[in-house]
Amino acid sequence: MTFHIQRATLADFGGLFQAQRKIAQEAEHLAITQKDKKASMFQAFLKAIMNRNRVHTLIAKDNGGIVGYITIVTGKFLKVRGTAYVVMGVVSTHRSQGIGTQLLAAAEAFIHARGMHRIELEVFEKNERAVKLYERAGFIMEGRRREAVKTADGYDDIIWMGKLLS
Repeated sequence: MTFHIQRATLADFGGLFQAQRKIAQEAEHLAITQKDKKASMFQAFLKAIMNRNRVHTLIAKDNGGIVGYITIVTGKFLKVRGTAYVVMGVVSTHRSQGIGTQLLAAAEAFIHARGMHRIELEVFEKNERAVKLYERAGFIMEGRRREAVKTADGYDDIIWMGKLLS
């Protein structure tokens, strides 16, 4: 399988919106569920336009279709502009193929090129594959929100992870 990582453009918006919806339906380790009210494509597009200076998305494409993404949100206020928060997802058919690793590396390069100092993210503790991926990428656990998420099995902790860039 061949895929490539690129910065999302306005032309990718519809495909990205659909990929994000698919990932939300498939993934048990996301805060959003199928039952949650989601923004319409128009609302999401307007939000993307309004936040285009602070929110950047990189996508993984396979045969022209979007199979993964990582969204980078930079700090709003001057004192936190050196920090980027990331959110990532890969469609289930393309997991465990290195896409997440490459998306993280591309995001880190994007963030580093902008002179930023830190990357941070949140992950469900029970999402062990993701936790291991982030640890392999150099992230460390910085905190825990105990029983922060209700799941089918009870509750799960959210782990806060970060990585300092040199």
